[in-house]
Amino acid sequence: MGEIRTRQRGWLLADGVRGTKRVFLDGWCEHAAEVPRKRFFWTITGGWAIVSVVMLALCWMGRRMEDAGRLDWEAGFLERVGAGGPLSFSSALWAESPGNSVFMIPVVLAVTLLCVWLRRPLRAMAVLASFFILDLVVLLGWMVWNRDRPTAIEGGIASPGFHSFPSGHVAQMVAAYGLFTWFWIRASRSWTERVVAIFLHLAVTAVVALSRLRLGAHWPSDIVAGAIIGALWLAVVIIAFRRAEAVGGR
Repeated sequence: MGEIRTRQRGWLLADGVRGTKRVFLDGWCEHAAEVPRKRFFWTITGGWAIVSVVMLALCWMGRRMEDAGRLDWEAGFLERVGAGGPLSFSSALWAESPGNSVFMIPVVLAVTLLCVWLRRPLRAMAVLASFFILDLVVLLGWMVWNRDRPTAIEGGIASPGFHSFPSGHVAQMVAAYGLFTWFWIRASRSWTERVVAIFLHLAVTAVVALSRLRLGAHWPSDIVAGAIIGALWLAVVIIAFRRAEAVGGR
């Protein structure tokens, strides 16, 4: 009875957190997982350094192009998207939601928890890395090039206060949702289903990218840079996962 009363006085949420931590540590920190763990972390670290260098190169290239006037067309492009694009301003506010951190963070954490309870700690770490470590690369771009947000649509009312280059929405969607898609493709034996998975990923990413342009929250070159960085980081996470998996990681 004393044990039952103790459980009743405890928080169920706290018990769930402790149980999740225990399940994760049992799989991730066991002796047999040491080699896969180290291989995963070293690959992620090296990949992050490479992608960060690419981010710096894109910032340098973008600033030079802007100074030379080669990006002057972007303001007119945004005005045309605002005047005759397929989305209204209000529709774009809803359509960009799948790429918003308020939406993505719960999704990423939910998938991570699912992987933990399925005793797939390597997958859980890959999911977390695909989203949160990529943030560091995006923040690097914002710090290096303090590019102003557009004001061509509605006076920039939908533009956040921080810097514009690259698009964090697009980068995170390409990387995180791309990893989910890759897991889906690996698990499926149907080529049709694999094509559908890829199409859905590309379609949702394209809609969010278009929505960011329609809202005037990003320049077109921000979107392109975000897609490049997201794709590179997705490749890094997949390579890290496969290298760890090859030596017994799961």
